[in-house]
Formats: sequence, structure tokens, C-alpha cells
Amino acid sequence: MQRRKKLTNKELINHLEEVGVTFNNISTGNAINFLDQNNYYYKITSFRKNFKKKKGKYQNLDFDNLKDLASLDFQLRNILLSISINVEHFIKTELTRLINNDESEDGYSIIIDFGNSQYSSYYDITKKKFKKSRYQADMYKKRKHDYPYWALFEHMDFGCLMKFVEFYYEKYKPKSLKKAYELGENARHIRNACAHNSVFILNIFNDDNKLENVHPSVSSLAKKAGVLKYKNYKKVNDIISLFALSKAYCSPDVRRYQKEALDKFMLRCIRKSEDYSKNVILTKMYIIFQKIVDNV
Repeated sequence: MQRRKKLTNKELINHLEEVGVTFNNISTGNAINFLDQNNYYYKITSFRKNFKKKKGKYQNLDFDNLKDLASLDFQLRNILLSISINVEHFIKTELTRLINNDESEDGYSIIIDFGNSQYSSYYDITKKKFKKSRYQADMYKKRKHDYPYWALFEHMDFGCLMKFVEFYYEKYKPKSLKKAYELGENARHIRNACAHNSVFILNIFNDDNKLENVHPSVSSLAKKAGVLKYKNYKKVNDIISLFALSKAYCSPDVRRYQKEALDKFMLRCIRKSEDYSKNVILTKMYIIFQKIVDNV
């Protein structure tokens, strides 16, 4: 594959003009300044894939639309990441409640069992993070030879936490962890995408972004929200899973705060709705997301 020539931001803007991107609502000079100071070409132009091409030219796409979608994507990722972090916290809270109320558990043996299970690689990774922790070195020094669950929980990332949930649920089958066991892995994909600033408003309805099977819980929630025909799309599946976990584990006050943020975001989405009225993909995204927010 031949390498592409590196272009300056001015040359990149010229290229966008050549492929049909207009600059009616923002000058090319301001667009160049935007790339110089606010965002980079590869990320902001990712959103162009939400627009159709005709004879090699994008249709109804102004550079200002790319800016707007980048802003919406940034806001959505922050909201979803915040929800993911809250879900992580409350699942740890539930695990703590279960372990503390188990008279046969001393808080150490469960971690030893986890380390000796099929999830040992996740246990080892968490131990390494604990050892290298910049701000909790004192915690490690006190416990480096014997780890209680409450100390190791502080260093588990979302992925490891979901593996611990799997381990614990398969061992004890507590009803309160059923949702986390069923849907946690789906939510992990959103958490990672948002934490790594991956573009989210993109390729949502591509056929190569579909799952062959989804969990019955997702199907049930998708039917309730009126989006059953879209349940197999990965991002739809994962958003439904994340919101279901929030409803199952987060406190009422936290859920209320999350709903306020989502409602504010939905209002922000329609600020330039006229610009996207002819865009079937973006219109579908908005309608489906609104249904999930309202019903899940």
C-alpha cells in the first residue's frame, strides 16, 4: 500500500473542499485555525462518514457540521464515561456488601481464590498496578505480602472488576449481581472507548458492526424502548447495557444527576437539527438514543 503524503492543515482544508465539504458557515481561514488550535484533522473528519457521497463529493456537509458533531461527541463521551465510572463504583459497593456480610469470608481468601482461578492473569495485572501506584504507595507497603479485597478493589480497572464479578457470581450466584454478570462486559466496551477518546458517533449502523447474538436482557430492554430491530448493533447493545446497569446499581440521586446530563445533551443535539434534517443516519441515531434514554 502506497504511503500518503503528509499535508499541512491548509492543504488538508483544500482537500476537503475538493471532496465537496463546504465552508459556508465558517471560512477556510478559521477552519485552518481550528485545526491548528482545537482539534486535529483525523478526528474531526471521522464524522464525514455519517454523510453520503455522490460522484466522489460529500452531500450537504459543511465544515461547521464536523465541528458541531465533534462537540456533541465530546459531550456524549464525557457523559457515558461518567455513567461508567458511577456504575463501577456502585458494583464495587455491592460486592463489598456481599463479602462483608459473608461470615465465612475473611476478606483475604476470596482474593487468593481469584488469583488461583482462570482469571489469574487479571489478578496479576491488578497486583502490578497496585505495586506501581504513584499515590497509594503507603497502602502497598502495608499489604504487599497479603492482599485484602478492599485494597485490591482500589486498583481494579473496569475490565478486571467485571472478571471478578464473573468469578464471584459463578461461585456464589448472588441475585444482586445478576445484571452485572450478564451485561458488564458490554458496558466495558463503552467505558474503554470513552476513556480513550475514541470517536463514538460513527459507524453505528454499519453491518460489520453487528453482533450475531445479544443477551436476552438486552433484547427485553430494547423491545421496551421500541428499538428491538437495532439491538444487534454493537453500540446500541452496549448503551442499553450500560444504562441498565446504572438503573440496577446507582443510587437514585446519582441516576437523577445522570438523567439531567442526558436531557441537557438531547437538547443540545437539536440546536442544529435543520442542518441534519436530510441526514437519515444522524436522524436515526438521535431518535434511537432518545428512546433508550427515556425507557432504559
